[in-house]
Amino acid sequence: MKTNKILVGIAALSMIFSTSMVVHAEEIDNHESTSDIGFTTPTEGALTLVNVADFDFGSNPISAKDEVYTNKTETMTTVQDIRGTETGWTVQVAQNGQFKADKKELTSAQITLKTPTISDQSTGSATAKTEIILNTDGSSATILEAAAGLGNGVTIENFAKDAATLSVPGETVKVAKQYETSLTWTLLDQPANN
Repeated sequence: MKTNKILVGIAALSMIFSTSMVVHAEEIDNHESTSDIGFTTPTEGALTLVNVADFDFGSNPISAKDEVYTNKTETMTTVQDIRGTETGWTVQVAQNGQFKADKKELTSAQITLKTPTISDQSTGSATAKTEIILNTDGSSATILEAAAGLGNGVTIENFAKDAATLSVPGETVKVAKQYETSLTWTLLDQPANN
């Protein structure tokens, strides 16, 4: 019994002394160190088009009136810029000829990229151009641009339903087939005004 009391007493004294030692510890000296990390531009995929928008204007009854058809599904174009240079970039798009079904051409049909927007999920900043009319002669139009100092990270250009239109004159002769054309999206490594 006495042994237990002695052990309890020693334990209590140890706690008191250890607590007082921590409480009364004084700072003797201190030094500072540094920690650093560097980054370099990747050798592959530093500036790339991750994906580009496809436009589906649906299947529609033949009409003798002027009609404007809208894209039926949401689509997007995504640019990844992990160069780390902040030099900006430009995306251009060109229509490679008129819509065709076999050799039949959808004369005077015109695509307009009306209201694309930049997704809130983008980590990069860029300007989405609106009301861009595509020419069927293959000439390019700027659709998305990141000025110098912007565009780093991932930039997503959204085309919601109805953000792109296809106007077709009523006088254009149409056949009951699926018409197609292709678009070429080009990513340039600097803003368009440079």
